[in-house]
Formats: sequence, structure tokens, C-alpha cells
Amino acid sequence: MMRAVMTTAGIGRILDAYLDDLEGRDGFWRGTHDDVTVYVFSDDDHDRMRIMAPVGELREPEPRVLQLLLNANYDRALDAHYAMRGLELWTVAVHPLATLAPDDFASYLKQVVTLVKNTGTTYASSDLVFMAPAAPEGEEDEDPDKGGAGDGDGRGPAEGGGGGAGPGRGPRA
Repeated sequence: MMRAVMTTAGIGRILDAYLDDLEGRDGFWRGTHDDVTVYVFSDDDHDRMRIMAPVGELREPEPRVLQLLLNANYDRALDAHYAMRGLELWTVAVHPLATLAPDDFASYLKQVVTLVKNTGTTYASSDLVFMAPAAPEGEEDEDPDKGGAGDGDGRGPAEGGGGGAGPGRGPRA
């Protein structure tokens, strides 16, 4: 049996089940999921869907923080990853529309939101963590459970927290 191809219109039909305070139009929506602001983009011509959520704005792009985020993308973030636009830190999941199933959409959404919430602690998008290679001799291992590059306020290297009105707009209430 052949599976139906997901389209922008199809995503529009399922979003009410996943996002609160939903607004937007075909191809661009904004809403909240578990108190985190989420943006959903899709484009039929390019066969792509993107779910993204703001984490906050980096105070300074310190190499140690950037290394921590890249390491998290490698072993703790599965389908959702950290991404930057200027100094704005986001969590993002991208997938082809044609092979996207509604269950996949729910999983990607959950991972994007979980990654926002775990920034500053585990930096993980789920409970699954792949073992990262050991740090080269003489380098400190970035262990997020021991504080890592976070600033001790529970939000990690970014100001904000992901549930606000958007990146760089301050901490969530």
C-alpha cells in the first residue's frame, strides 16, 4: 500500500492537533507547544518542511559554547538540532515533505520543543544519547551535566528561554 504524500495543505490540516494559539497561513505558521513558541514552514516546490523554535540570543559567540552546541548536535540532538542566525540560537528540524508522516511531524515537533527546554542542562532532544568520542588528551570534556558552558541560570549560553515571543525578545514569563 502506498503512503500519501504530505503537502503544505496537509500540514495545515494537522497543526491544530499539535499547536495552541495557532496563527498564520499556508506555508508559515506560528503557535505554542508546551509553552514554547514554535514556527512551522513548508514549501511544496522545494519539498521541505521546517519546524523551529527560538532558544534566545547568545551574549557572545564564545568558542566553548559553540563547541558545546555542535557536540550536542552530534550525540544528544537527534532529528532536531541547534542552529544560529546571527546571535540568535534556535532549535530546528528539517525534513522532506513527500516522506513526512503525521507521526513523524509529532516526533520532530516534540524534539524541537524538548531541545529548547533542555538547553542549559542535558542539551538533548530525547532520552537517547549516542556516545561521543572522548575529548583529545589535554582538552576538557564538555559535560552538560556538570555545568558545561552554561551560565548557571538553567538556561545555558543563551538569554531568553524559548517560550517568549521570539528570539532576542527577552526571557519567557
